[in-house]
Order: sequence, then C-alpha cells, then structure tokens
Amino acid sequence: MNINENGFNQDDFNTAPDGSKIYHHKKADNAGWQPPTQYCVHMDDICAHFDKLFPGRQTNVLHEIVSELVHIDLHIMPPVPGGDFYVVYTTGMSDLPMNVPSELEGAENWRLAEIFMMLPPDWNPSAQADNPDFWVIGLLKFLARMPHEFSTWLSHGHTVPNGPNYAPFVQGSQMGGVVLAGLSDDKSPVVTKDGSKIHLYMVAPISRKETEFKLKNGLDALFDLFDQQKIGTIADIYRSSVV
Repeated sequence: MNINENGFNQDDFNTAPDGSKIYHHKKADNAGWQPPTQYCVHMDDICAHFDKLFPGRQTNVLHEIVSELVHIDLHIMPPVPGGDFYVVYTTGMSDLPMNVPSELEGAENWRLAEIFMMLPPDWNPSAQADNPDFWVIGLLKFLARMPHEFSTWLSHGHTVPNGPNYAPFVQGSQMGGVVLAGLSDDKSPVVTKDGSKIHLYMVAPISRKETEFKLKNGLDALFDLFDQQKIGTIADIYRSSVV
C-alpha cells in the first residue's frame, strides 16, 4: 500500500503493477480538535514486550503533552555500553483499532498495531525542533496517528511517502518515504492481559526509486535488493538508494 497526503478514502485507489492497492488521501472533514477517548490502554504490556525483545536496556519516555485522537508516547532505549543502536517505539497507537478492510481474512486480528525504529548509536534523541535528528520523532508520531486521523490502517509491506513529491526527511538524504516490516511470529504480536493482539512493525526509511521499484516488482524483490546490498535493520538516513 502507498498512501499520499491530504485525507483518505478506501474507495479511492488504483492498483500498482505488483497488484497492491495505492490509496490516495483526500481532504478530511474538519471535525475540529478531538481529544483522546482512551489513554495508555496497553502501555504496560507493550513496554514489557520490548524489554524482552531488547533485554538489559534502560528506557526513557518522551511524553506527549497535547494529544489529538490518540496519546502517542515515544519510548527510547539507548545503546548498551559500547554502543550498538537505539530502539524507539510507540505506545498509544493501539489505544484505538485501525480501519482494516473487512474483506481481509481475519481482519479483526490486525486492527491493533505499534511501530518502532532501530537507529545508529550517534542518533541524537533531543526533542528540540531544531535538532537535525528530530525527523524520527515527527515521523513516528505521524505514522502512529495516521490510521486514526484518516480512518485507514498500516501493516507489513505498506509504503508511505513523505508527501506527494517524496521530500527527503533531512537535507542531503535520498530517503523520502518508509516501508513497514512485520516481525517473525516469535517476536510479534504482543498478547495483552485482556487477550488483544498488537502487531509490531519496524519502520525503514526508503527512497522514491525504492518505493517505485517495490510497487512494480513487489516487496520481496525490494527486500532481496536490501539483502544484496547488506542494508540492515538499523536505519541509515544517508545511505544510497539500492535502485
């Protein structure tokens, strides 16, 4: 799936050469500011799950001060001593269900999700807007809120451009979009105390050419190129496009 900005209508789509749907945003009705109806519903279960996935790490939290629709907090796990990578994950995205198409088999099982990124050890987690690494904070918050703001959904293999022109996230980068990658069955979903299943998706920055290649040739073909070029799970915003 490829989603453009400015609203969403699940009836407004065309089909990419690989058979996936390309949805287009439309201006959403202006319903005014809507505060969250629920807060931190599954936070404890999600945090415990990430502690198991990445043991022995401390966690700092960037609490959202003003929230609309859902309350999105970012949990930052710094590198272990010696430096390997940061882990940044969301909570709050799963406070509300996503609008999964009813024709999808087992749609009810895919309505809850959270997202995360793995970042290099020199990433700067400062929340200051003039921080050149702030794009990570804005991106994760946007993606976590997007399904609820536009009545859509996110899942494995979905691609989202940074606007209609794939604007680079930072100056000097070719990366102007993302692809979501699901985890293996032993790492996802998070099964909560109330029996809910929350699927986890890793967010990987990609270039416009990589997005277009995926839409033409399919997700597996893109991931094969990543493997050939040894593109790992730690996001490198300044890497060269594999296409």
